[in-house]
Formats: sequence, C-alpha cells, structure tokens
Amino acid sequence: MKAMDIIDRVDLLEPNDYSPEQKLHWLSTLDGKIWRKVIHTHEGGNAWCGPYRTGDEELIVGPPYGEDIYYHYLQAMIAAENSETQRYNKRMTMFNAAYQGFTNWYNRTHMPLGAVPGRFRF
Repeated sequence: MKAMDIIDRVDLLEPNDYSPEQKLHWLSTLDGKIWRKVIHTHEGGNAWCGPYRTGDEELIVGPPYGEDIYYHYLQAMIAAENSETQRYNKRMTMFNAAYQGFTNWYNRTHMPLGAVPGRFRF
C-alpha cells in the first residue's frame, strides 16, 4: 500500500485542511518508529527507506494490518491537531488495537535478533 493511497482514503472519508505533506510527515514518523521498535529488532528486517516525500513510497506495514494502522493513526493526528480530545482517544484506541495485532503477528513469525532457535532466553 502506498502512502498516498491511505491519505486519499482519509481525505475522502474525513475531509480536513491538512496538506498531503503534513500527512506524509506523520506517516514517516510512524513508520520510523515501527521500523526501529519492531522490524529492526528481528532477523530479516529490511532497511527503511523513509522519510516519505511523494506519497508513491510503499508503507512498511502491509495487509491485513496496514490499512487499519495507518487510517486510524492519521485520523488521530488530525483530531489531535484540531484539539478534539474525545475523537483522538477513540482513534488511538482503534490504532493501538490494530498496531498490537501487527506486532503480535510480527513477533510470532520473525526471529528476534540474537535468539537461538529452540532455546528460551531468560
């Protein structure tokens, strides 16, 4: 999924006055955190190519988790900038649920760096 695809979806369903550049910045910040905290800590984690500049870049998290993660995150950022606390809290709750689903799946399916297969670390 490309960055501009999710921006277009958010703009269609929740019209706002924030520029695509601002939304690309928000997505870049989020993907930088996802890469650093989740992907970079596991074997086979590819390099992140951010920050996003044009919107044609592929986002880090793909289906089935990516759409919900990015959609709810952008909506939360818009609500935060508009000082809509209740709306922000609702969107962040939905974002956190989607993000947790992704991190749980990623941790189950990718070997952490430094882990030895078949052995537990304490």
